[in-house]
Amino acid sequence: MAYTDKTRGMYSDILTGMKDAGLFKQERYIHSAQAADIIVEFPEGAELKKVINICANNYLGLSSHPEVVKAAHAGLDSHGYGMSSVRFICGTQDIHKKLEKMVTEFLGTEDTILFPSCMDANAGVFEAVLTKDDVMISDRLVHASIIDGIRLCSAMHDTFKHSDMGHLEEKLQLHNDKRQKMVITDGVFSMDGDTAKLDQMAELCEKYDAMLFCDESHSS
Repeated sequence: MAYTDKTRGMYSDILTGMKDAGLFKQERYIHSAQAADIIVEFPEGAELKKVINICANNYLGLSSHPEVVKAAHAGLDSHGYGMSSVRFICGTQDIHKKLEKMVTEFLGTEDTILFPSCMDANAGVFEAVLTKDDVMISDRLVHASIIDGIRLCSAMHDTFKHSDMGHLEEKLQLHNDKRQKMVITDGVFSMDGDTAKLDQMAELCEKYDAMLFCDESHSS
């Protein structure tokens, strides 16, 4: 990418403003396996120190568990490193289908599609199943990745007050003329830690012939 000194100066001023406001985020360099306790270098060049990690999803320490590491080595030996492309283009591997089958049986669902992350899943699901004739009705505290996925979809977007079932019903009534309605929520809300009223939401979705989308990243 080419850019002028004027453009460079503009972004330099923006970065300076972020630093002055305390909004500039610097990376922490991890010098150990991901775990509850990790060795970090922060800021860059600082002396290494041991800290408690409370921002990762590795609650049980499974990412560095000996059995997981052993299984990862076995996968490298039998299937190499990664797909070298994407499943949609070059096909999928038998181990992916095996894992999807195991997840389906565990959850008791009809089928499972694996994505590299929930962020990728949220980016793809709404555009795939909804059109401009539909509406998405989301809890106002849904995760940022859900909002990003919603922005990629041509369907109309509306919100309801956090966990307010009365307000959700009003919105379902308001958009009852839409071809398809999708109610969108987190299972557990990552910032507040409270849980969605899924039983009541499911009843409302059945009453108004709507689909219910639930992001389970912070729960199951």
